Amino acid sequence: MTSTRPSAHPVPDVAHELPEPAPGWAPACVVFDCDGILMDTEATWARVQRIVAERNGLAYTEATQRRMMGWSAGDVAAAIADAARADRAAVLADVLRTEAEALEGHIVALPGALETVRSFAGRMPVAVASNSTRTILGVKLEQAGFAPHLTTWVSSDDVAHGKPAPDIYAEAVRRLGAAPGEALAVEDSVAGAASAVAAGLVVVAVPSVPDGDPVPAHLRAPSLTDPAFRALVARWAG
Repeated sequence: MTSTRPSAHPVPDVAHELPEPAPGWAPACVVFDCDGILMDTEATWARVQRIVAERNGLAYTEATQRRMMGWSAGDVAAAIADAARADRAAVLADVLRTEAEALEGHIVALPGALETVRSFAGRMPVAVASNSTRTILGVKLEQAGFAPHLTTWVSSDDVAHGKPAPDIYAEAVRRLGAAPGEALAVEDSVAGAASAVAAGLVVVAVPSVPDGDPVPAHLRAPSLTDPAFRALVARWAG
């Protein structure tokens, strides 16, 4: 499959290593990505992309998977449809149906995710910003147990443009009543982190593909259970 991201949503050219927050900085709110950060659904999403791409006669390689990591269902469907010269609406319907089927019984919180969300939610507003559709995102957050701890969540259906555009993070911070520079984003993908950086948030990168493309970030952690990351949570959330 050789199609690239639709030109209307290019990934911004963002430096991989960004300056750390000023000493003493602390977030007034936190916005988490969903897939690959809170729950182990990134592999399922890649499998959905593969199924639909191959169903449309396209090869789906590891390079394709990395390029499309973090894309919204709409962008994935558009890329597949354009490469296969198929109808975008029909491919999108196939993507959404296949995703719903693939997620059934496979929504599991990642280690440390619920603990991290609960820690922050006890001290400040917490949101999720995801390229998932509204319905799918709600199902994920409810079934994995995150919904009761969240102030709000924002899907790709709630904004004009999904990640890597800044819309989703900007809307999440707006709903939480904070300024972008007061907000912390926790992201795993290049597209998601670029979205948060463009919206003005401080970003902690927790890459779900350790040997993948470098994720733009102000801070980094190998996992949500990493001792250094847990120390940051303790400092910020008390």
